[in-house]
Amino acid sequence: MSVLGSASPVRSVVNRRSALVALALLAVAGCGGSVVAGEPHWDYDAEGPDHWADLDRGYATCRAGHAQSPIALDSPTEIHPTDHIEVDYRPVSAVTLLNNGHTIQASVPAESGNAIVVDGTRFTLTQFHFHLPSEHTVDGDEAAMELHLVHTAPSGRLAVLAVLLRAADDPTPLSRVLAASPAHPGRTEAVAAVDPREFLPVDLAQFRYQGSLTTPPCTEGVEWTVLRHSTAVSVTDIDNYRAMFPHSNRPTQPRYGRPVVLAGGN
Repeated sequence: MSVLGSASPVRSVVNRRSALVALALLAVAGCGGSVVAGEPHWDYDAEGPDHWADLDRGYATCRAGHAQSPIALDSPTEIHPTDHIEVDYRPVSAVTLLNNGHTIQASVPAESGNAIVVDGTRFTLTQFHFHLPSEHTVDGDEAAMELHLVHTAPSGRLAVLAVLLRAADDPTPLSRVLAASPAHPGRTEAVAAVDPREFLPVDLAQFRYQGSLTTPPCTEGVEWTVLRHSTAVSVTDIDNYRAMFPHSNRPTQPRYGRPVVLAGGN
């Protein structure tokens, strides 16, 4: 008799529930790379991006994939002024910040109603996190940091809205989040009254392309939207983040002829 055949109904339910939880963790982790017990250790240094594919067979796409992110946004292949995504953001009563060992990640309750609409599909905002310096470049220039707002569709597909962050002297709407960031891996902190709309520039002109997660397992099929115009992050917040994560960015990846659409703001 096989192990599956001998399993009790209760155990089968538990196994199915565990599998669903694992899938949900992957979706919520997005490109933030949450630390999951039992996964191979990776980082941005000794076990950095050039070695991710060597760490585990499940990370092979990090090297073999032909639709990897981030990319250099130097020359869009198409310009569609009206082909932008729709952003439907509103205030959130509270978010939970987690230092996951790779970045600061904020979990957003699905019931908050925050979402983007990409080509008619609604993606719900599940989390946002940061990279330093930026992962995407525009016309060869990198920004001080990059904010990734990760969204999930009912089908499980992911869409990321990326915001390039430039250094500024004064506090910004991001300061309340970054100032509350837990300094030690595994620690969490709650921040009340967060409005993701305040993290975006006024002009929502955007680059759109098909890419991947920017951390292992580098899963492809991710809808990427990178806002062309940056928004501000304070020098103090940059320095505090850098003290926890000296650098947390994957280098730009080959484009392999993928089209990049430049769409106008709204």
